[in-house]
Amino acid sequence: MFLSLGVRITIPVVLLVVTVAVGVYLGLVQKSRASLMSSKEQAADMVVKLTSASVLPAVVFGDPQEMERAVANLARNPDVSDVELWGFESSALGGGEGLLAQFHRAGPRELGRPAPTASRMARDAESIRVIEPVVNLEGKRVAALVVRFSTARESAALAQLSREISYVAVATALCLALGILFALHRVVVRPVKQLEEAAGRLARGEQHELQRAQRGASDEVGRLADKFADMADAVRDREQRLGVRNAELKLILDSVDQGFLTARMDGRLLPERSGIVEKWAGPLGPDATVWSLVALIEPAAAGWMRAAWEQASLDLLPLEVAIDQLPKRLQRHGQQLSLAYHPVQVDGVLERVVIVMTDITGEVERQRALAEQHEFAALVDQFVRDRRAFRSFWGEASRLVVTILDPNQSAPELLRRHVHTLKGNARFFGLNRVSNACHELESAMAERGEFKLTDRERASLHDIWESLRLRIEPLMQGATVFIEVSQDEYRRLLDAVDQKRPLPELEQLVRGLRRESVGARLTRAKSVLQDASVKLGKASPNVEISHDDLRVPPGPWAPFWSIFAHVLNNAVDHGIESDEERHRAGKPVPANIVLSGRRHDGEVVIEVRDDGRGIDWQRVRALAVERGLPSQGQRELEQALFADGFSLKYQVSEVSGRGVGLAAVKNVVSAMGGRIELESKLGEGATWRFRFSLDTLLDVGSGDESDEPKGPTLSGPTSSAAVS
Repeated sequence: MFLSLGVRITIPVVLLVVTVAVGVYLGLVQKSRASLMSSKEQAADMVVKLTSASVLPAVVFGDPQEMERAVANLARNPDVSDVELWGFESSALGGGEGLLAQFHRAGPRELGRPAPTASRMARDAESIRVIEPVVNLEGKRVAALVVRFSTARESAALAQLSREISYVAVATALCLALGILFALHRVVVRPVKQLEEAAGRLARGEQHELQRAQRGASDEVGRLADKFADMADAVRDREQRLGVRNAELKLILDSVDQGFLTARMDGRLLPERSGIVEKWAGPLGPDATVWSLVALIEPAAAGWMRAAWEQASLDLLPLEVAIDQLPKRLQRHGQQLSLAYHPVQVDGVLERVVIVMTDITGEVERQRALAEQHEFAALVDQFVRDRRAFRSFWGEASRLVVTILDPNQSAPELLRRHVHTLKGNARFFGLNRVSNACHELESAMAERGEFKLTDRERASLHDIWESLRLRIEPLMQGATVFIEVSQDEYRRLLDAVDQKRPLPELEQLVRGLRRESVGARLTRAKSVLQDASVKLGKASPNVEISHDDLRVPPGPWAPFWSIFAHVLNNAVDHGIESDEERHRAGKPVPANIVLSGRRHDGEVVIEVRDDGRGIDWQRVRALAVERGLPSQGQRELEQALFADGFSLKYQVSEVSGRGVGLAAVKNVVSAMGGRIELESKLGEGATWRFRFSLDTLLDVGSGDESDEPKGPTLSGPTSSAAVS
């Protein structure tokens, strides 16, 4: 043991000494070389500068003899191997261009005309090259002196010095090694040998003999052996107590209804965990990882967990951001599990993560029930307050849902529009679950880059809508739709009766009352504007409404009112500035919006006018060019606004920004035979005007007198309500 210990100590000591000696040698040689070359460079620089100053008059006055003499004087230096004097331009006093004078000690070795950006001083293995500009009294460079100095003498001197240094280094290393080995033997090897013998006796139970055998300095080794024995006893006692505590902790973990696990940063789970974890996930092997656990509960989330966990272990993102990317909820056979992560850091380094799993199935069901109840209450409130509008919404929304859930949808852009339209209308009627579900569907389709729903996404929307339909449609059975009559309409009808007007005229007036009031629709549009403003953190605008008691048949006009919310949302999100922007621009806060409906030149005109920021046509043109859309004239720019996916928003919000709403508006208005007019001035606002033929949409005998559109439902037709 003594010899092997001595060898094990000797080898690293020798290696250490050799390393130190080599390092000292290389350091001294390098320092000596640097010192020699630095001195050489300083001397060369000084010589070239003096020569440059002396040759200046000859260059300025174009005296070739003086130039050659200056070069020859420089060549007397035995270290100078090559000299070239290059002229840059001629002047009235003389001078010249090109090579003015040169000297080469060992045959022609051209240095070449120096470039303006060339390094002033350069060194290679055999020489130093110096470039010194010749500057006239006006500070203008008229020539350049290029000189190469040989470093042969310095190299020879350095070689001799290196040999001398190596001799000294070797001798010093030998002496140092012998001294260290002797000290180690006295200080380390002998005491360690004695300690080994004492430990061996201690292991064999010869403790008392060991204590009697120690004398003088060996008493310290004996006391160390006693400490070893005490430490072994303490370790055994600690293990026993830890075993008891682990058993108690396991009993506690198995008795709670939460799952506690600990995972290392490589993803492997520690064996200490709650018993309920395996009840939820199934048996876990000794090499179980976080993602294998997730795979047992929700296989589709295993890849997400593994990628997010590896991202957190790389420490590329802030800890809070990395932890936030981990899955927060899992589900299996209707059971909902939440996951909470608690990082454990040691000296600022993430070592482990404690995972807490909680069964939240009951809480999720309770929240779902509350949401359903809230939505049902909102629907009932809308139904009671405005049955005609509600039935119109319900019929149109049911049609959209059936179309969205059709797996054979052949037009992806139409699916995108329908989802966006359903989202806006559902949000207005307080159906937050439907609105949020549609927003998630839009985000999922945008992330995939494919306007198509998965079976799971369709099933989710179906379940939400079906839960509402089963509760609201029975309420609508036999419900009576009331007719709203303004005072002016009532007076006109009375006047017609008092005047005994012809029966067809009276019939026309009475039939007109069955149509829907544009004023009521615009009043509801005001609520849309206020709701959108609140969501975007803007002050609710002042809304002015004018309608001239205009009425339209609800059936043909239902598609327009369904997409009208897109125009209103864009007015608030795109058009109206934030309160701070309006203050800076000197505009009043809140903003002003005018909603109007009227008859004009045989047309029905619906108009939305705001005093917001207006449309930035330059940005519209840039985006149109980027997307390859026509952008030459104002008409083409307006058409670009209505293209699918075209949006001026930098970020998508819950209200707008996906480039879907205006495309849906254009599609519906065109289908109704209408047209859109747009007026806008940057910084002053925009006006959206929708024109429809009065003859087409107000034809009483066309069969358009129904109080609501007959839209399809998920499991049968919606019953029609009687009209009083």
